[in-house]
Amino acid sequence: MKNDSTSFFENNHFANSYVYDISISHVPAYFGLHWHHYIEIVLAQDDGIIYEVNGEAFPLKPGDLLFIWPGELHAVSTTNREHRLIMLQLDADFLEKRVDFQSVAYLFYQMRLLNQNNFPEIEKLRGFLTELRRLSLSGISFSELRGCVLLYQFFILLGENLSVPTETATPQKTGHSAQVHRQMIAACTWISSHCTEPVSLEEASKVAGFSRCHFSKLFRAYTGLSFTDFVTRERLHIAENLLKKPDLTITEVSLESGFNSISTFNRVFLKSKNVSPTDFRQMYLQSYQK
Repeated sequence: MKNDSTSFFENNHFANSYVYDISISHVPAYFGLHWHHYIEIVLAQDDGIIYEVNGEAFPLKPGDLLFIWPGELHAVSTTNREHRLIMLQLDADFLEKRVDFQSVAYLFYQMRLLNQNNFPEIEKLRGFLTELRRLSLSGISFSELRGCVLLYQFFILLGENLSVPTETATPQKTGHSAQVHRQMIAACTWISSHCTEPVSLEEASKVAGFSRCHFSKLFRAYTGLSFTDFVTRERLHIAENLLKKPDLTITEVSLESGFNSISTFNRVFLKSKNVSPTDFRQMYLQSYQK
């Protein structure tokens, strides 16, 4: 992957004001660091596609599913030639404004790379995306509604497997029981729903039913993040949504998303997005004035 310290905000307006767009994309040799406010899910069709997401490289194999969540810096490169992938871009509100998904949205956001090894039912997910692509080309009546039904089925299948997350968070890989796993899920859910408050590691460990020290070690094993980094990530996600509301000041956004000072908020946001909260808001609002 090329060394590229700059990034840009990408905004797409989905055709016909749909909540999603799905297409066959031909990936160029290199597409630089960028970010956007919608969800992007790619289904690799060829070997040789490499995504960089938040500084981590993900070489894709045919059939792999890669999830890129709103606000994440990412770039893509290929080996030697142009490659193909199915790309789904989806309004984040599809998840965040549905009651059934709201409480576990943070778990969806921990998903990154799915394949046959870590998600045995991946063929069903591929089938939903393939059918969604076929539907988008069909021109039949109520195609968006039919497409949303497929997307619900897609995320319901993911949601049914959230108790057995990918990567480091599975009970098998951490070597702990399913009961311990459920306790950690409960703690993560509690943190996510209380992150705008001054939550502490001690409080979270009590929710999980572990000592502070033991919980801290388990938490990193299950989420891949420290407690502080997890809370910060959840607060930033809330801040992104609040920044889309022009009636709120940056200070109000900072406080309502759980940051105790505007300087901390500005610093953390800039480090995460390579852009200040003020510039993020301006880019977002300008994109909808075009």
